[in-house]
Amino acid sequence: MTDRSFSAPAPHRRPPSGLAWLARLAMLALFGSLVATPAPAGEGDLAARLASAVPKGVRLVVAEQNDQASIPWRLSGVAAGAPYEIAFANFNGGPAVLEALIAGGADIGYVGEAPLPIALAAGVDDVVAVALIANPGSTGNYYLVAQPGSGIRSVADLRDRTVAYPPGTGRHMALAGILHANGLSLGSSVKGVQLAGAEVAPTFSSRGVDAAMVLGQQYFRLGQPPVLADGRGHNWGLNVVLVRRKLLEDPAKSAALADFLRRTVQSYNWQEANPDEWIRASYVQVQGLTFEQGKFLLENEGNGAFYPIDARSAAVFQQIADGLRATGALKREVTIAPYLDARFNDIVAWQNRADGVTPRDLVQPPAAAPAATAAAN
Repeated sequence: MTDRSFSAPAPHRRPPSGLAWLARLAMLALFGSLVATPAPAGEGDLAARLASAVPKGVRLVVAEQNDQASIPWRLSGVAAGAPYEIAFANFNGGPAVLEALIAGGADIGYVGEAPLPIALAAGVDDVVAVALIANPGSTGNYYLVAQPGSGIRSVADLRDRTVAYPPGTGRHMALAGILHANGLSLGSSVKGVQLAGAEVAPTFSSRGVDAAMVLGQQYFRLGQPPVLADGRGHNWGLNVVLVRRKLLEDPAKSAALADFLRRTVQSYNWQEANPDEWIRASYVQVQGLTFEQGKFLLENEGNGAFYPIDARSAAVFQQIADGLRATGALKREVTIAPYLDARFNDIVAWQNRADGVTPRDLVQPPAAAPAATAAAN
């Protein structure tokens, strides 16, 4: 996905065929009965009933980033007994995940809070969010760093300087917000250099740009350059589970998706309860950091939780989209609500209750001083 601007037609959807509509109603009725009907004592629970509703022969392909979905899926034990074949495909950045979904190469995709609004502004119309993970107040482990010895000591010093970032991503969103809060903007007072996510850190390392928006692991690999700002206050820590609309019209894959989401909520809650194991598996083994560095990043980023898709979360997502528009990251206004599907809310709530997890209020604290100024070595 590029940051191009063009006039796209207003989103529209064809009404489903009679058979597809009946199938959709049948699945909605099934999910409603699975959640609402109490299980007799000792005779199973929602987890067992969701699994039993999946017909044989279903296969799901999940597009993820940096193994962030597959690691807890394996380590937490939630994969045991999954009644479908599942394959995880790793991608570099949310735009690549979206492209895989749109092309039909994946059934389910994980993206952050920026790629969906940016895609909608570019005319994409066939994806929908079925679950939301939020972590308000998180840095997102996004760090705006400057070249050592460059004389750049504050965001204001970036005027007429070059800043590298990957377009259409959470880093793009955070950078636009940081600059806007300091009276600057990409493309006018600051010269944005658009690069693929994996190219940002090497370009900064070669001193090809004055500053860059990097991820936590990149910050350490770059030798901990001066941090001008981080994502705190500009990032909701929102992650979105996306599917194509067509999948929701397939009774077999919809049933598998319902079971997958329940297990995914459980695996995500496992991360919160097992921070050391998560640090070793993700930050150390996959990202190549020390345990201390991983602990520092996890403490700054924090853990979020799965939230219901309701009026509040929809308002937050719309606020994100409006903020992207205000800071210039979106070239036209978008309406998020038609791309949020709440049919799996009860499943998310059930698993959170089973794990003793109560999501915090969706309230965004103000931006704070950069968190990476005293990072672990």
